[in-house]
Amino acid sequence: MDLNSPAAVAFIAAVVSVLGTLLTVRAAVRTSRNSVVQAHNAVVQAQVQEIIKKRIEFYPQFWKIPVRYETNWTLTHQDKTREWAEQYARDLNEFNLEGGVFFSQAVYEKFVELRELLHEAIDETLPGAQVPRGLTDRIRRVFYGDRVYGPGLSTVLKDDLGSYQNALLARRSDR
Repeated sequence: MDLNSPAAVAFIAAVVSVLGTLLTVRAAVRTSRNSVVQAHNAVVQAQVQEIIKKRIEFYPQFWKIPVRYETNWTLTHQDKTREWAEQYARDLNEFNLEGGVFFSQAVYEKFVELRELLHEAIDETLPGAQVPRGLTDRIRRVFYGDRVYGPGLSTVLKDDLGSYQNALLARRSDR
């Protein structure tokens, strides 16, 4: 085959043109795919930011409930009765109607555990009677955690808000 013949030159030009077109199409598909991925990531990032804003709004309101029924109740030496458990569970359920949708999975799991223990206390305690100490200790442990149980709901809430992330805290440079 004579490479200088018009047919050979036309054939080589056609092959180069087809290869160039295929490479251009491939590059365009990659660029398009990257654009879609970037757009998706931007939407996800915006959604996460909105969820974090809502958590910043709702988590402090949620925080007040266990602190009221655990720390404050204990500090004022009030009895943890069936009525205590009922009101505690009612306040948790009331909060959950609006704020629960913003819980992370970890917060939701602790929330469910806390609520289940409160309902166990309600079911096992007569009206006016005190909830058994072992059960109130378990209820408290779900919120505050301990060395054996591990992190409680309070720690998970703080983690969700970034309170325990050292990278977000600035170290003073004048020391």
